[in-house]
Amino acid sequence: MSAHEGSRSRALSGRASRAAGQRRHGRYVLTCYLDDLADTATPPVNRYEQLVIADHVLREAVELLTAHHGAWTGIGKWMPRRLIAADPVRGNALLAGHQAVAECADPGPLSAAVGELLELVGGPLREGYAHRWQARPTEAQR
Repeated sequence: MSAHEGSRSRALSGRASRAAGQRRHGRYVLTCYLDDLADTATPPVNRYEQLVIADHVLREAVELLTAHHGAWTGIGKWMPRRLIAADPVRGNALLAGHQAVAECADPGPLSAAVGELLELVGGPLREGYAHRWQARPTEAQR
């Protein structure tokens, strides 16, 4: 098998699944963003905050859902294309929810779609989660 054929084969087979720690961290981050998005549902709404949070929610949701399906993700125009290819029903629900925030300041549809996604990947993760940061060794420690 040539290098080109090997690369093509790996690309077509999808990406490697995320490690358990990465999945847990993604669930935790998405749960935090979802909680923040829920806080924007009651007036007075700071639209700048709401839009920024909705963008973060969508990005993390895309990462989790595509990883769940072992599918590639993307940026820019490729993000919605890869999302819908990985899971048309949930992908369209996430994108429609994001659009509802952008056009109508309504976080309800996006929150509902993310809630379903979190249930698919193990549920929301809040209490008891701890992320251990690994500091890089300094020159003196090497």
